[in-house]
Amino acid sequence: MSHDIDHTTGKAAMAYIGETPWHGLGEELPPNQPIEIWLKAARLEWHLERLPVQYLVDGKIRTMPDRFVLARSDTRDALSVVSGDYQLVQPKEVLEFYRDLVSDFGYSLETAGALNGGRKVWALASTGVTDHVGDGDIDPVKMYVLLATSCDKTLATTAAFTSVRVVCQNTLFFALDDVKSQGRKNIKVPHTRRFEMQSVKVQLGLIDVSWSKFLKQIRAAAAHKLDDAKVSEFFDRVLGRKLPQPLSAKAERDHIAMMSLYRSAPGQDTETAKGTLWGAVNAVTYYADHVRAGGVVERLDSAWFGAGNTLKERAWAEAEYLINCHRTTV
Repeated sequence: MSHDIDHTTGKAAMAYIGETPWHGLGEELPPNQPIEIWLKAARLEWHLERLPVQYLVDGKIRTMPDRFVLARSDTRDALSVVSGDYQLVQPKEVLEFYRDLVSDFGYSLETAGALNGGRKVWALASTGVTDHVGDGDIDPVKMYVLLATSCDKTLATTAAFTSVRVVCQNTLFFALDDVKSQGRKNIKVPHTRRFEMQSVKVQLGLIDVSWSKFLKQIRAAAAHKLDDAKVSEFFDRVLGRKLPQPLSAKAERDHIAMMSLYRSAPGQDTETAKGTLWGAVNAVTYYADHVRAGGVVERLDSAWFGAGNTLKERAWAEAEYLINCHRTTV
C-alpha cells in the first residue's frame, strides 16, 4: 500500500506556513490563521462515516454483524473496515486539539494534512521554544508538538514532542519525563478508547523538564568527539551489524550514505556537529528524513511513524548509551 500525501480532492491535502516543505507540496497560508481556515486549506473538511458492511447472496443483501466501513463523507471512498467498538477520531479533532494551545499558550500551527487517501491525518505546531546546541546562537533547535491519528488501524492517536534542527530540518522525537516509565517517546491512545484531548494535554504537561533533559543530552553529544573509525562503528550498530558478520548489501549502502552525509549534509560543518556524536546522530536523521529510499512524501510517513523513525530512535539510543558510558569513565 502506498503512503503519500492525499490527493483525493485533486489537490494535495496539506497546508503549511513559512518556508515550502522539503517535499514541495501543499497550500501556503499566512501566519495566525484560524482552525477553520487550516481545515479548508489542508482539505480536511470531510468527516468519517460509519456504514454497515453488506454483501449480496442469492440476490439478497445481507448485513454483517458488528462490522462497519469507515468512509469519507465527501467522496464516499471506503478507507477501512472496523468493529463496532472502534473509536473514531475525526480530521477536525486533530486540528481542534491545537485551538487553545494556539490561543492561550502561543503555539503556532505550521503544517497539517492527510496521507494515504485520508487514512492518516496529522498536524504539527511550533511551541515557540528555541534553544541552541552550541554557545550563543550556534546550531538552533526548535520544539514542536505532533498529533496524528489513523482510521485504518495502522496508528493509534499519537501525541509526541519533536525537535527540529533548524539548519537542516532534521526531526527527532524526545522522551517525555515520566517517573513510572522512565521516559516515553509519545502518548498513544488506542482506538479502543475515546480520544480525550484535554487528558492528553495534561499528560504532556511535564515538557519543561523533558526539553531541558533533551538539551543536556544533545549538548553532551556535541561535546563527544569521534574519529572516522568510531563514527563507522556507530553506524554499524545503528544498522544492526552483529560482529563478525558483515552488513547486508542494503545496510552497506545505507552505511556508505550515512558516512557521506556525516561529512557533507547541511549543518555538518558547524562546530557542534563536525567530528562529534551529534554530527553522527544527524547524519542518520538527515538520511531518514531526506534521503532514504522511497518518494519524498513516503519518507515523511516513514520518518514520523515507520521505519525511518525506528532508525532515528536506534541512533539516539546508541548516542545516549555512548554518552552515559563516557560519564561513568570520567
